[in-house]
Amino acid sequence: MFSAIRAKQRKGILAMRMRIKATAVFAVAAASAIVLAGCSGGGTAGDDSSAVASSSLKSTGWSTADRASVKDGGSLTLPIDSAPANWQISNLDSGTVDDQTIAGTYLPSFIQFKENGEWEANKDYVDSIKLTKDSPQTVEIKINPKAVWSDGTPITEKDVAANWKALNGTDPAFAPLATNVWEDVDSVKQGSSAQDVLITFSKVNADWPSVFSSIYPSWAVDTPDHFNKAWAKGPYAADGKTYVSGGPYIVKSFDANGGVVTFAKNPKWWGDAPKLDTIIFKTVSRDGVAQAYANKELDAFNLNGSADNYKTANSRSDSKIERSLGTTQRQITLNGTADVFKDQDVRQAFAQAINRKVLSQAILSPVKSPGGVLNSLTYLPGQKGYTDHATSVYGYSTAKAKSKLEDAGYKIGSDGYATKGGKTLEVRFVIPSDNPNSANIAQLVQQQTKAAGFKVTIDTVPTDDFFTKYITTDGRDFDATYFAWQGTPFPVSSLKSIYYPADAGQNYSGVTDSSLGAAWDKANAELDATKRIADANAIDKKIVKVAGTIPLFAEPYAWGVRKDLVNYGPAQFQQYSVKWQDVGYKK
Repeated sequence: MFSAIRAKQRKGILAMRMRIKATAVFAVAAASAIVLAGCSGGGTAGDDSSAVASSSLKSTGWSTADRASVKDGGSLTLPIDSAPANWQISNLDSGTVDDQTIAGTYLPSFIQFKENGEWEANKDYVDSIKLTKDSPQTVEIKINPKAVWSDGTPITEKDVAANWKALNGTDPAFAPLATNVWEDVDSVKQGSSAQDVLITFSKVNADWPSVFSSIYPSWAVDTPDHFNKAWAKGPYAADGKTYVSGGPYIVKSFDANGGVVTFAKNPKWWGDAPKLDTIIFKTVSRDGVAQAYANKELDAFNLNGSADNYKTANSRSDSKIERSLGTTQRQITLNGTADVFKDQDVRQAFAQAINRKVLSQAILSPVKSPGGVLNSLTYLPGQKGYTDHATSVYGYSTAKAKSKLEDAGYKIGSDGYATKGGKTLEVRFVIPSDNPNSANIAQLVQQQTKAAGFKVTIDTVPTDDFFTKYITTDGRDFDATYFAWQGTPFPVSSLKSIYYPADAGQNYSGVTDSSLGAAWDKANAELDATKRIADANAIDKKIVKVAGTIPLFAEPYAWGVRKDLVNYGPAQFQQYSVKWQDVGYKK
Protein backbone atom coordinates (compact mmCIF):
# COMPACT_ATOMS: atom_id res chain seq x y z
CA MET A 1 0.00 0.00 0.00
CA PHE A 2 1.38 3.40 -0.91
CA SER A 3 0.73 5.90 1.78
CA ALA A 4 1.55 9.45 2.89
CA ILE A 5 -0.29 12.45 4.07
CA ARG A 6 -0.17 15.53 1.93
CA ALA A 7 2.56 17.66 3.53
CA LYS A 8 0.66 20.91 3.37
CA GLN A 9 -2.75 19.56 4.31
CA ARG A 10 -3.97 21.54 7.28
CA LYS A 11 -7.05 19.45 7.97
CA GLY A 12 -6.17 16.53 9.97
CA ILE A 13 -4.50 14.84 12.77
CA LEU A 14 -7.11 14.00 15.37
CA ALA A 15 -10.40 15.40 14.26
CA MET A 16 -10.76 14.40 10.65
CA ARG A 17 -9.87 11.66 8.28
CA MET A 18 -6.71 11.46 6.23
CA ARG A 19 -6.17 10.75 2.61
CA ILE A 20 -3.08 8.71 1.91
CA LYS A 21 -0.92 9.50 -1.03
CA ALA A 22 0.77 7.28 -3.52
CA THR A 23 4.25 7.24 -2.06
CA ALA A 24 5.67 7.10 1.46
CA VAL A 25 3.51 6.38 4.48
CA PHE A 26 0.08 7.25 5.71
CA ALA A 27 -0.55 9.37 8.69
CA VAL A 28 -3.10 8.53 11.24
CA ALA A 29 -4.09 9.56 14.64
CA ALA A 30 -7.34 9.14 16.41
CA ALA A 31 -9.48 11.19 14.09
CA SER A 32 -7.71 12.20 10.97
CA ALA A 33 -8.87 11.97 7.40
CA ILE A 34 -6.34 10.21 5.25
CA VAL A 35 -6.34 9.23 1.65
CA LEU A 36 -4.55 6.23 0.25
CA ALA A 37 -3.88 5.46 -3.36
CA GLY A 38 -4.43 1.76 -4.04
CA CYS A 39 -2.10 -0.69 -2.40
CA SER A 40 0.56 -2.31 -4.47
CA GLY A 41 -0.27 -5.86 -5.42
CA GLY A 42 1.57 -8.48 -7.44
CA GLY A 43 1.12 -12.14 -8.27
CA THR A 44 -1.39 -14.55 -6.88
CA ALA A 45 -1.11 -16.44 -3.66
CA GLY A 46 -2.89 -19.59 -4.70
CA ASP A 47 -5.34 -21.51 -2.56
CA ASP A 48 -4.50 -22.61 0.94
CA SER A 49 -6.09 -22.99 4.34
CA SER A 50 -5.11 -19.47 5.38
CA ALA A 51 -8.20 -17.99 3.73
CA VAL A 52 -10.51 -16.62 6.38
CA ALA A 53 -14.13 -15.63 6.60
CA SER A 54 -15.10 -12.06 7.33
CA SER A 55 -17.00 -13.13 10.44
CA SER A 56 -13.84 -14.60 11.97
CA LEU A 57 -11.92 -11.33 11.98
CA LYS A 58 -11.61 -9.37 15.19
CA SER A 59 -10.83 -5.69 15.61
CA THR A 60 -7.51 -6.63 17.18
CA GLY A 61 -5.61 -9.42 15.49
CA TRP A 62 -2.39 -9.57 17.48
CA SER A 63 -1.60 -12.33 19.97
CA THR A 64 -2.43 -11.07 23.44
CA ALA A 65 -0.50 -12.14 26.54
CA ASP A 66 -0.45 -10.94 30.14
CA ARG A 67 2.78 -9.41 31.35
CA ALA A 68 3.70 -12.42 33.47
CA SER A 69 4.01 -14.58 30.36
CA VAL A 70 6.17 -12.09 28.44
CA LYS A 71 9.95 -12.44 28.52
CA ASP A 72 12.10 -9.71 29.96
CA GLY A 73 14.58 -8.39 27.41
CA GLY A 74 15.07 -8.71 23.69
CA SER A 75 14.78 -6.31 20.78
CA LEU A 76 11.99 -5.59 18.32
CA THR A 77 12.77 -4.32 14.82
CA LEU A 78 9.97 -2.82 12.75
CA PRO A 79 9.99 -1.34 9.23
CA ILE A 80 9.10 2.24 8.42
CA ASP A 81 8.87 3.94 5.03
CA SER A 82 10.80 6.95 6.26
CA ALA A 83 12.15 8.43 9.48
CA PRO A 84 10.39 11.49 10.92
CA ALA A 85 10.92 14.61 8.83
CA ASN A 86 9.98 16.54 11.95
CA TRP A 87 9.40 14.96 15.36
CA GLN A 88 6.60 17.45 16.00
CA ILE A 89 3.87 15.33 14.39
CA SER A 90 1.39 18.22 14.33
CA ASN A 91 3.77 20.12 12.08
CA LEU A 92 2.90 20.46 8.38
CA ASP A 93 6.01 18.54 7.38
CA SER A 94 5.11 15.60 9.59
CA GLY A 95 2.09 13.52 10.52
CA THR A 96 2.67 10.14 8.89
CA VAL A 97 1.48 6.82 10.27
CA ASP A 98 5.10 5.93 10.93
CA ASP A 99 5.51 9.19 12.83
CA GLN A 100 2.41 8.41 14.87
CA THR A 101 3.55 4.85 15.62
CA ILE A 102 6.99 6.00 16.72
CA ALA A 103 5.50 8.79 18.86
CA GLY A 104 3.51 6.24 20.86
CA THR A 105 6.71 5.03 22.50
CA TYR A 106 7.62 8.40 24.03
CA LEU A 107 4.68 10.87 23.93
CA PRO A 108 2.02 10.89 26.66
CA SER A 109 -1.51 9.92 25.64
CA PHE A 110 -4.28 10.71 28.09
CA ILE A 111 -6.69 8.32 26.35
CA GLN A 112 -6.45 4.80 24.98
CA PHE A 113 -8.72 2.77 22.75
CA LYS A 114 -10.57 -0.43 23.44
CA GLU A 115 -10.85 -3.14 20.82
CA ASN A 116 -14.22 -1.80 19.63
CA GLY A 117 -12.84 1.73 19.14
CA GLU A 118 -14.34 3.24 22.28
CA TRP A 119 -11.94 5.28 24.38
CA GLU A 120 -11.07 5.21 28.05
CA ALA A 121 -8.68 7.04 30.35
CA ASN A 122 -5.05 5.94 30.10
CA LYS A 123 -4.24 5.44 33.78
CA ASP A 124 -0.50 5.63 33.16
CA TYR A 125 -1.02 9.34 32.52
CA VAL A 126 -4.30 10.42 34.08
CA ASP A 127 -6.28 9.49 37.15
CA SER A 128 -9.37 10.68 35.28
CA ILE A 129 -10.46 12.57 32.17
CA LYS A 130 -14.12 13.40 31.87
CA LEU A 131 -16.80 15.81 30.78
CA THR A 132 -17.95 17.62 33.94
CA LYS A 133 -20.40 20.12 32.48
CA ASP A 134 -22.47 20.34 29.30
CA SER A 135 -23.00 24.11 29.21
CA PRO A 136 -20.50 25.48 28.78
CA GLN A 137 -18.85 22.24 27.82
CA THR A 138 -16.17 21.64 30.45
CA VAL A 139 -13.61 18.85 30.68
CA GLU A 140 -11.48 18.11 33.71
CA ILE A 141 -8.25 16.13 33.51
CA LYS A 142 -6.49 14.92 36.62
CA ILE A 143 -2.96 14.04 35.55
CA ASN A 144 -1.22 11.17 37.34
CA PRO A 145 1.10 12.89 39.87
CA LYS A 146 3.81 10.32 39.02
CA ALA A 147 3.87 11.37 35.37
CA VAL A 148 7.07 13.22 34.49
CA TRP A 149 9.19 14.02 31.48
CA SER A 150 12.46 12.11 31.50
CA ASP A 151 14.37 15.26 32.53
CA GLY A 152 12.35 15.22 35.77
CA THR A 153 9.88 17.98 34.84
CA PRO A 154 6.33 17.05 35.93
CA ILE A 155 3.63 16.75 33.26
CA THR A 156 1.13 19.47 34.17
CA GLU A 157 -1.57 21.89 33.08
CA LYS A 158 1.21 24.06 31.66
CA ASP A 159 1.84 21.44 28.95
CA VAL A 160 -1.84 21.15 28.01
CA ALA A 161 -2.25 24.92 27.84
CA ALA A 162 0.80 25.24 25.59
CA ASN A 163 -0.57 22.55 23.26
CA TRP A 164 -3.90 24.40 23.06
CA LYS A 165 -2.29 27.74 22.23
CA ALA A 166 -0.14 26.15 19.51
CA LEU A 167 -2.96 24.18 17.91
CA ASN A 168 -6.06 26.36 18.19
CA GLY A 169 -5.38 28.30 14.99
CA THR A 170 -5.47 31.80 16.47
CA ASP A 171 -1.80 32.41 15.67
CA PRO A 172 -1.01 31.42 12.05
CA ALA A 173 2.71 31.48 12.81
CA PHE A 174 2.35 28.08 14.46
CA ALA A 175 1.05 26.57 11.17
CA PRO A 176 -0.26 23.31 12.68
CA LEU A 177 -1.46 20.38 10.61
CA ALA A 178 -4.83 20.59 12.35
CA THR A 179 -6.81 22.94 14.56
CA ASN A 180 -9.83 20.69 15.06
CA VAL A 181 -11.32 20.57 18.59
CA TRP A 182 -8.62 22.87 20.01
CA GLU A 183 -10.19 25.72 18.01
CA ASP A 184 -13.40 25.24 19.98
CA VAL A 185 -11.66 25.57 23.35
CA ASP A 186 -12.13 28.90 25.16
CA SER A 187 -9.65 28.39 28.00
CA VAL A 188 -7.26 25.95 29.67
CA LYS A 189 -6.68 26.69 33.35
CA GLN A 190 -5.15 25.08 36.41
CA GLY A 191 -7.55 23.70 38.97
CA SER A 192 -6.74 22.66 42.52
CA SER A 193 -3.17 21.64 41.61
CA ALA A 194 -0.69 21.76 38.74
CA GLN A 195 -1.98 18.35 37.67
CA ASP A 196 -5.63 19.43 37.68
CA VAL A 197 -6.57 20.76 34.21
CA LEU A 198 -9.85 22.58 33.55
CA ILE A 199 -10.77 22.98 29.86
CA THR A 200 -13.75 25.15 28.92
CA PHE A 201 -15.19 25.12 25.40
CA SER A 202 -16.68 28.07 23.54
CA LYS A 203 -18.53 25.67 21.25
CA VAL A 204 -19.77 22.15 21.95
CA ASN A 205 -17.60 19.49 20.33
CA ALA A 206 -18.51 15.85 20.90
CA ASP A 207 -15.13 14.60 19.66
CA TRP A 208 -13.26 16.44 22.40
CA PRO A 209 -11.26 13.35 23.55
CA SER A 210 -9.59 13.06 20.15
CA VAL A 211 -6.95 15.73 20.81
CA PHE A 212 -5.55 14.13 23.95
CA SER A 213 -3.62 11.27 22.33
CA SER A 214 -0.31 13.12 21.88
CA ILE A 215 0.75 15.75 24.39
CA TYR A 216 3.98 17.72 23.98
CA PRO A 217 6.10 19.36 26.68
CA SER A 218 5.44 23.08 26.97
CA TRP A 219 8.95 24.06 25.89
CA ALA A 220 8.50 22.29 22.54
CA VAL A 221 5.35 24.20 21.57
CA ASP A 222 5.30 27.46 23.55
CA THR A 223 6.40 29.67 20.62
CA PRO A 224 5.99 29.36 16.85
CA ASP A 225 9.76 28.97 16.51
CA HIS A 226 9.83 26.13 19.03
CA PHE A 227 6.77 24.49 17.53
CA ASN A 228 8.26 24.45 14.04
CA LYS A 229 11.94 23.91 14.82
CA ALA A 230 12.64 22.66 18.36
CA TRP A 231 11.91 19.04 17.48
CA ALA A 232 12.89 19.18 13.82
CA LYS A 233 15.82 16.81 14.43
CA GLY A 234 14.60 14.89 17.45
CA PRO A 235 12.48 15.01 20.64
CA TYR A 236 14.66 17.21 22.82
CA ALA A 237 14.51 18.50 26.36
CA ALA A 238 14.52 22.25 26.94
CA ASP A 239 18.31 22.29 26.52
CA GLY A 240 17.88 21.37 22.84
CA LYS A 241 20.49 18.62 23.15
CA THR A 242 19.23 15.83 25.39
CA TYR A 243 16.55 13.43 24.18
CA VAL A 244 13.40 13.55 26.27
CA SER A 245 10.46 11.20 26.74
CA GLY A 246 7.16 11.01 28.54
CA GLY A 247 6.64 7.34 27.70
CA PRO A 248 8.13 3.92 28.47
CA TYR A 249 10.94 4.32 25.91
CA ILE A 250 13.34 7.08 24.99
CA VAL A 251 15.43 7.71 21.89
CA LYS A 252 18.85 6.11 22.24
CA SER A 253 20.11 7.02 18.77
CA PHE A 254 18.78 8.52 15.56
CA ASP A 255 20.56 7.91 12.27
CA ALA A 256 18.82 10.45 10.06
CA ASN A 257 20.81 9.50 6.96
CA GLY A 258 20.14 5.78 7.33
CA GLY A 259 16.60 6.32 8.58
CA VAL A 260 17.03 4.22 11.73
CA VAL A 261 15.69 5.15 15.17
CA THR A 262 16.64 3.10 18.23
CA PHE A 263 14.73 3.37 21.50
CA ALA A 264 15.87 2.16 24.92
CA LYS A 265 13.99 1.93 28.21
CA ASN A 266 13.15 5.29 29.79
CA PRO A 267 14.80 5.20 33.24
CA LYS A 268 12.30 7.79 34.52
CA TRP A 269 9.24 5.77 33.46
CA TRP A 270 6.85 5.40 36.40
CA GLY A 271 4.56 2.69 35.02
CA ASP A 272 5.03 -1.06 34.46
CA ALA A 273 8.60 -1.78 33.45
CA PRO A 274 9.01 -2.20 29.67
CA LYS A 275 9.64 -5.79 28.62
CA LEU A 276 11.85 -5.14 25.60
CA ASP A 277 15.35 -3.72 25.96
CA THR A 278 15.21 -1.90 22.64
CA ILE A 279 12.79 -1.06 19.85
CA ILE A 280 14.27 -0.26 16.46
CA PHE A 281 12.41 1.45 13.62
CA LYS A 282 14.27 0.87 10.39
CA THR A 283 13.63 2.46 7.00
CA VAL A 284 13.06 -0.28 4.44
CA SER A 285 11.75 0.12 0.90
CA ARG A 286 8.39 -1.40 0.07
CA ASP A 287 10.10 -3.59 -2.53
CA GLY A 288 12.50 -4.99 0.05
CA VAL A 289 10.43 -5.24 3.21
CA ALA A 290 9.17 -8.81 2.71
CA GLN A 291 12.63 -10.19 1.99
CA ALA A 292 14.05 -8.33 4.98
CA TYR A 293 11.40 -10.02 7.12
CA ALA A 294 12.18 -13.40 5.56
CA ASN A 295 15.86 -12.81 6.39
CA LYS A 296 14.86 -12.18 10.03
CA GLU A 297 15.99 -8.57 9.85
CA LEU A 298 12.45 -7.54 10.87
CA ASP A 299 10.00 -8.99 13.37
CA ALA A 300 6.67 -7.92 11.85
CA PHE A 301 5.38 -6.13 8.76
CA ASN A 302 2.17 -5.21 6.96
CA LEU A 303 1.65 -7.33 3.82
CA ASN A 304 0.09 -4.27 2.17
CA GLY A 305 -2.19 -6.31 -0.07
CA SER A 306 0.66 -8.01 -1.91
CA ALA A 307 0.47 -11.69 -2.82
CA ASP A 308 4.27 -11.74 -3.24
CA ASN A 309 4.67 -10.42 0.31
CA TYR A 310 2.24 -13.07 1.51
CA LYS A 311 4.26 -15.83 -0.11
CA THR A 312 7.57 -14.48 1.17
CA ALA A 313 6.26 -14.08 4.72
CA ASN A 314 5.14 -17.71 4.73
CA SER A 315 8.62 -18.82 3.67
CA ARG A 316 9.99 -17.90 7.09
CA SER A 317 9.87 -20.87 9.45
CA ASP A 318 8.97 -18.92 12.60
CA SER A 319 6.37 -16.71 10.93
CA LYS A 320 2.59 -16.50 11.19
CA ILE A 321 0.00 -14.42 9.37
CA GLU A 322 -2.11 -12.30 11.70
CA ARG A 323 -5.25 -10.50 10.58
CA SER A 324 -7.72 -7.97 11.92
CA LEU A 325 -10.49 -5.74 10.72
CA GLY A 326 -9.04 -2.61 9.17
CA THR A 327 -9.63 1.11 8.92
CA THR A 328 -8.77 1.52 5.24
CA GLN A 329 -11.94 2.46 3.34
CA ARG A 330 -11.43 1.76 -0.37
CA GLN A 331 -13.73 3.76 -2.60
CA ILE A 332 -14.28 5.28 -6.03
CA THR A 333 -14.68 9.06 -6.21
CA LEU A 334 -16.71 10.58 -9.02
CA ASN A 335 -16.13 14.17 -10.13
CA GLY A 336 -19.60 15.68 -9.89
CA THR A 337 -18.41 18.88 -11.55
CA ALA A 338 -17.47 17.02 -14.76
CA ASP A 339 -20.09 17.04 -17.51
CA VAL A 340 -20.46 13.27 -17.43
CA PHE A 341 -21.33 13.16 -13.70
CA LYS A 342 -23.21 16.40 -13.03
CA ASP A 343 -26.46 14.42 -12.87
CA GLN A 344 -26.88 12.54 -9.58
CA ASP A 345 -28.89 9.84 -11.36
CA VAL A 346 -25.95 9.18 -13.70
CA ARG A 347 -23.61 8.91 -10.71
CA GLN A 348 -25.99 6.44 -9.08
CA ALA A 349 -26.27 4.46 -12.32
CA PHE A 350 -22.47 4.20 -12.53
CA ALA A 351 -22.42 2.87 -8.97
CA GLN A 352 -25.15 0.33 -9.72
CA ALA A 353 -23.19 -0.92 -12.73
CA ILE A 354 -20.25 -1.90 -10.51
CA ASN A 355 -20.10 -5.29 -8.83
CA ARG A 356 -18.41 -4.18 -5.63
CA LYS A 357 -18.07 -7.74 -4.34
CA VAL A 358 -15.96 -8.71 -7.36
CA LEU A 359 -13.72 -5.66 -6.91
CA SER A 360 -13.26 -6.50 -3.25
CA GLN A 361 -12.31 -10.09 -3.96
CA ALA A 362 -9.91 -9.07 -6.71
CA ILE A 363 -7.83 -7.03 -4.26
CA LEU A 364 -8.17 -9.09 -1.09
CA SER A 365 -8.11 -12.70 -2.25
CA PRO A 366 -4.38 -12.69 -3.17
CA VAL A 367 -3.55 -12.30 0.54
CA LYS A 368 -6.43 -14.57 1.63
CA SER A 369 -8.38 -11.75 3.26
CA PRO A 370 -12.19 -11.85 3.26
CA GLY A 371 -13.76 -9.78 0.50
CA GLY A 372 -16.92 -8.20 1.83
CA VAL A 373 -18.33 -4.89 0.65
CA LEU A 374 -18.52 -1.64 2.63
CA ASN A 375 -22.07 -0.33 2.93
CA SER A 376 -21.55 2.82 4.97
CA LEU A 377 -19.53 5.96 4.32
CA THR A 378 -19.47 6.86 8.02
CA TYR A 379 -18.81 3.78 10.12
CA LEU A 380 -16.57 0.76 9.65
CA PRO A 381 -17.58 -2.88 10.08
CA GLY A 382 -16.94 -3.66 13.74
CA GLN A 383 -17.71 -0.08 14.78
CA LYS A 384 -20.81 0.73 16.81
CA GLY A 385 -23.29 2.45 14.52
CA TYR A 386 -22.37 0.62 11.32
CA THR A 387 -25.55 0.37 9.23
CA ASP A 388 -26.09 -0.61 5.61
CA HIS A 389 -27.32 2.43 3.70
CA ALA A 390 -25.46 1.70 0.47
CA THR A 391 -27.15 -1.42 -0.85
CA SER A 392 -30.40 0.38 -1.66
CA VAL A 393 -28.51 2.96 -3.75
CA TYR A 394 -25.47 1.04 -4.99
CA GLY A 395 -26.84 -2.50 -5.20
CA TYR A 396 -25.35 -4.16 -8.29
CA SER A 397 -27.82 -4.28 -11.17
CA THR A 398 -26.90 -3.63 -14.78
CA ALA A 399 -30.58 -3.52 -15.68
CA LYS A 400 -31.38 -0.86 -13.08
CA ALA A 401 -28.32 1.15 -14.13
CA LYS A 402 -29.48 1.09 -17.75
CA SER A 403 -32.99 2.08 -16.75
CA LYS A 404 -31.70 5.00 -14.70
CA LEU A 405 -29.65 6.22 -17.66
CA GLU A 406 -32.64 5.96 -19.94
CA ASP A 407 -34.71 7.97 -17.45
CA ALA A 408 -31.94 10.60 -17.59
CA GLY A 409 -32.39 10.87 -21.35
CA TYR A 410 -29.71 8.48 -22.62
CA LYS A 411 -30.14 5.86 -25.32
CA ILE A 412 -28.08 2.69 -25.63
CA GLY A 413 -26.55 2.51 -29.11
CA SER A 414 -25.75 -0.52 -31.29
CA ASP A 415 -22.18 -0.43 -29.94
CA GLY A 416 -23.51 -0.84 -26.41
CA TYR A 417 -22.63 2.67 -25.25
CA ALA A 418 -25.12 5.26 -24.02
CA THR A 419 -25.46 8.55 -25.87
CA LYS A 420 -27.33 11.80 -25.31
CA GLY A 421 -27.46 14.67 -27.74
CA GLY A 422 -25.05 12.80 -29.99
CA LYS A 423 -22.43 12.56 -27.25
CA THR A 424 -21.17 9.23 -25.88
CA LEU A 425 -21.32 8.70 -22.11
CA GLU A 426 -17.54 8.55 -21.63
CA VAL A 427 -15.77 8.40 -18.27
CA ARG A 428 -12.06 9.15 -17.81
CA PHE A 429 -10.79 6.96 -14.96
CA VAL A 430 -7.50 8.37 -13.61
CA ILE A 431 -5.06 6.10 -11.72
CA PRO A 432 -1.42 6.39 -10.58
CA SER A 433 1.33 4.53 -12.42
CA ASP A 434 3.22 1.59 -10.91
CA ASN A 435 0.19 0.53 -8.93
CA PRO A 436 -1.15 -2.90 -9.95
CA ASN A 437 -4.17 -2.77 -7.64
CA SER A 438 -5.37 0.56 -9.00
CA ALA A 439 -4.97 -0.75 -12.54
CA ASN A 440 -6.88 -3.91 -11.62
CA ILE A 441 -9.78 -1.92 -10.17
CA ALA A 442 -9.93 0.43 -13.16
CA GLN A 443 -9.98 -2.45 -15.64
CA LEU A 444 -12.76 -4.24 -13.77
CA VAL A 445 -14.82 -1.04 -13.59
CA GLN A 446 -14.25 -0.53 -17.30
CA GLN A 447 -15.55 -4.03 -18.08
CA GLN A 448 -18.51 -3.95 -15.68
CA THR A 449 -19.87 -0.51 -16.51
CA LYS A 450 -19.65 -1.11 -20.25
CA ALA A 451 -22.56 -3.53 -19.87
CA ALA A 452 -24.70 -0.61 -18.65
CA GLY A 453 -23.62 1.78 -21.39
CA PHE A 454 -20.61 3.62 -19.94
CA LYS A 455 -17.45 3.99 -22.01
CA VAL A 456 -14.58 4.08 -19.51
CA THR A 457 -11.11 5.09 -20.66
CA ILE A 458 -8.22 4.54 -18.25
CA ASP A 459 -5.71 7.38 -17.90
CA THR A 460 -2.55 6.29 -16.08
CA VAL A 461 -0.62 9.28 -14.72
CA PRO A 462 2.73 9.59 -12.90
CA THR A 463 2.38 8.59 -9.26
CA ASP A 464 4.05 11.78 -8.03
CA ASP A 465 1.47 13.85 -9.92
CA PHE A 466 -1.60 11.85 -8.92
CA PHE A 467 -2.60 13.89 -5.85
CA THR A 468 -0.88 17.12 -6.83
CA LYS A 469 -2.05 17.65 -10.42
CA TYR A 470 -5.02 15.38 -11.02
CA ILE A 471 -6.87 14.42 -7.83
CA THR A 472 -7.24 17.91 -6.38
CA THR A 473 -10.14 19.99 -5.16
CA ASP A 474 -9.18 23.04 -7.22
CA GLY A 475 -8.63 21.42 -10.63
CA ARG A 476 -10.34 18.00 -10.44
CA ASP A 477 -8.64 16.66 -13.57
CA PHE A 478 -10.54 13.36 -13.56
CA ASP A 479 -14.02 11.91 -14.01
CA ALA A 480 -13.51 8.91 -11.73
CA THR A 481 -10.65 7.65 -9.59
CA TYR A 482 -9.77 5.09 -6.93
CA PHE A 483 -8.10 5.71 -3.58
CA ALA A 484 -9.00 5.26 0.08
CA TRP A 485 -9.86 7.12 3.23
CA GLN A 486 -8.49 6.08 6.58
CA GLY A 487 -11.27 5.57 9.13
CA THR A 488 -10.84 6.52 12.78
CA PRO A 489 -12.39 5.96 16.20
CA PHE A 490 -13.93 9.44 15.82
CA PRO A 491 -15.70 9.13 12.46
CA VAL A 492 -18.41 11.78 12.57
CA SER A 493 -16.71 15.18 12.62
CA SER A 494 -13.89 13.86 10.46
CA LEU A 495 -16.26 13.35 7.51
CA LYS A 496 -17.54 16.88 7.11
CA SER A 497 -14.71 18.29 4.98
CA ILE A 498 -15.04 15.31 2.62
CA TYR A 499 -18.73 15.79 1.89
CA TYR A 500 -19.68 19.36 2.85
CA PRO A 501 -19.66 22.00 1.51
CA ALA A 502 -19.08 21.34 -2.18
CA ASP A 503 -15.88 23.39 -2.13
CA ALA A 504 -14.51 21.91 1.11
CA GLY A 505 -10.81 21.17 1.22
CA GLN A 506 -11.28 17.41 0.95
CA ASN A 507 -14.45 17.21 -1.15
CA TYR A 508 -12.91 15.77 -4.30
CA SER A 509 -16.32 15.02 -5.81
CA GLY A 510 -17.34 18.68 -5.70
CA VAL A 511 -20.98 17.86 -4.93
CA THR A 512 -23.01 17.84 -1.75
CA ASP A 513 -26.46 18.01 -0.16
CA SER A 514 -27.36 21.52 1.02
CA SER A 515 -28.90 20.18 4.23
CA LEU A 516 -25.66 18.58 5.42
CA GLY A 517 -24.28 21.69 7.10
CA ALA A 518 -27.10 21.79 9.63
CA ALA A 519 -26.97 18.00 9.97
CA TRP A 520 -23.29 18.09 10.96
CA ASP A 521 -23.83 21.00 13.34
CA LYS A 522 -26.48 18.91 15.08
CA ALA A 523 -24.34 15.75 15.21
CA ASN A 524 -21.19 17.47 16.42
CA ALA A 525 -23.08 19.23 19.20
CA GLU A 526 -24.77 16.03 20.41
CA LEU A 527 -22.99 14.69 23.50
CA ASP A 528 -25.33 11.71 23.96
CA ALA A 529 -23.56 8.82 22.18
CA THR A 530 -26.74 6.98 21.15
CA LYS A 531 -28.39 10.09 19.75
CA ARG A 532 -25.20 11.04 17.93
CA ILE A 533 -25.10 7.67 16.17
CA ALA A 534 -28.65 8.32 14.97
CA ASP A 535 -27.58 11.77 13.72
CA ALA A 536 -24.56 10.26 12.00
CA ASN A 537 -26.63 7.64 10.23
CA ALA A 538 -29.01 10.34 9.01
CA ILE A 539 -25.95 12.02 7.50
CA ASP A 540 -24.78 8.73 6.04
CA LYS A 541 -28.05 8.27 4.15
CA LYS A 542 -27.66 11.71 2.59
CA ILE A 543 -24.03 11.33 1.49
CA VAL A 544 -24.71 7.87 0.07
CA LYS A 545 -27.56 9.30 -2.02
CA VAL A 546 -25.34 12.10 -3.38
CA ALA A 547 -23.19 9.35 -4.93
CA GLY A 548 -20.00 11.36 -5.16
CA THR A 549 -18.25 8.51 -3.36
CA ILE A 550 -18.88 4.82 -4.03
CA PRO A 551 -17.79 2.68 -1.05
CA LEU A 552 -16.12 -0.56 -2.11
CA PHE A 553 -14.67 -2.40 0.87
CA ALA A 554 -12.99 -1.92 4.22
CA GLU A 555 -9.61 -3.54 3.75
CA PRO A 556 -8.66 -5.97 6.54
CA TYR A 557 -5.12 -5.87 7.85
CA ALA A 558 -2.86 -8.83 7.16
CA TRP A 559 0.63 -8.96 8.69
CA GLY A 560 3.57 -11.28 8.75
CA VAL A 561 4.56 -11.61 12.42
CA ARG A 562 7.24 -13.53 14.27
CA LYS A 563 5.40 -16.34 16.06
CA ASP A 564 6.44 -15.48 19.61
CA LEU A 565 5.70 -11.74 19.34
CA VAL A 566 2.80 -10.67 21.55
CA ASN A 567 0.78 -7.51 22.19
CA TYR A 568 1.71 -5.97 18.86
CA GLY A 569 0.54 -6.54 15.30
CA PRO A 570 -2.52 -5.74 13.18
CA ALA A 571 -5.32 -3.88 14.93
CA GLN A 572 -8.21 -1.76 13.74
CA PHE A 573 -8.34 0.76 16.59
CA GLN A 574 -5.86 -0.37 19.23
CA GLN A 575 -3.05 0.45 16.81
CA TYR A 576 -3.54 4.01 18.06
CA SER A 577 -2.74 3.13 21.67
CA VAL A 578 -0.22 0.29 21.78
CA LYS A 579 0.97 -0.47 25.30
CA TRP A 580 4.63 -0.54 24.35
CA GLN A 581 5.70 -1.57 27.85
CA ASP A 582 3.76 -4.83 27.37
CA VAL A 583 5.12 -5.67 23.91
CA GLY A 584 7.62 -8.49 23.79
CA TYR A 585 8.17 -12.20 23.24
CA LYS A 586 6.25 -14.94 24.94
CA LYS A 587 8.11 -17.15 27.39
